[in-house]
Amino acid sequence: MIKSMTGFGQGEASSAQYAVRIELRSVNHRYLDLFLRLPKQYGQLEESLRRAISERIARGRIEAAVFVEEFAQKERNVELNAPLLQGYLRALQGIKEVLGSDEVITLDQILSLPGVLEVEDPEYDWEDLQAVLTAAAAKALDDLEQMRAAEGERLYADLQEKIVRIEELQAQVAQVAPQVVEDYRLRLSDRLRELLHGTTLTEERFLAEVALFADRCSIDEELVRLGSHTQQLRELLRSTEPVGRKLDFLIQEMNREVNTMGAKGNNVQIASLVVELKSELEKVREQVQNIE
Repeated sequence: MIKSMTGFGQGEASSAQYAVRIELRSVNHRYLDLFLRLPKQYGQLEESLRRAISERIARGRIEAAVFVEEFAQKERNVELNAPLLQGYLRALQGIKEVLGSDEVITLDQILSLPGVLEVEDPEYDWEDLQAVLTAAAAKALDDLEQMRAAEGERLYADLQEKIVRIEELQAQVAQVAPQVVEDYRLRLSDRLRELLHGTTLTEERFLAEVALFADRCSIDEELVRLGSHTQQLRELLRSTEPVGRKLDFLIQEMNREVNTMGAKGNNVQIASLVVELKSELEKVREQVQNIE
């Protein structure tokens, strides 16, 4: 069954050291587009998360937000950057001399200078952290896919109704089409007889010309191809594989056949039916944009 590209999912997992929560938001996109937000210190986990998502999602813009909680309080080393501090002090002394100021430089001012104190990040248990991340990602993806599948069922039901309407309109065009050819043949026959009265044009040549013009307004081939495309549309909607781009291409082909029918039909009734067909196909195209 088809899946929508729109959905939300979240998952949580934990170990003795870490708890990870992942939120996934999915919207329409022509291809798979991943936007990941992780705390800077956990950037090493990004590739694992990217791989986990791309293995299960084929299409859509996915926004992933990762939240990590550390249970163990770890000591962090704080070191003084003495060369940088000396540079700051020389610069501050120079400023005082230029301004003629005797203001005392306080410890608070020194500690507020960027880079004077360097804090080292603690060592992480990356193997444990990655295992927790993978578990949380799997749960979030399960949640997301469940929502995408539920939305896909709604899209499927709606598209089935639209396909039935397209087939009804196609049947009406097919019913009118033979009469269009016959009417065209009679009008052309009467007109040519008037124009060629008294000429030496043979009956055989005259009938051949009438048949040629009548053949040009036939839409039998377009009706056959449109029927074939409609059947393909039904089959693709039952597929368990991502078919969104295939469906998009197929709708373009169906529109092409309908446009040709309108151009060749040369009939008010067919023109009206073609307008309705194009309207239904546009509705289908809009829905197909939501399918993975």
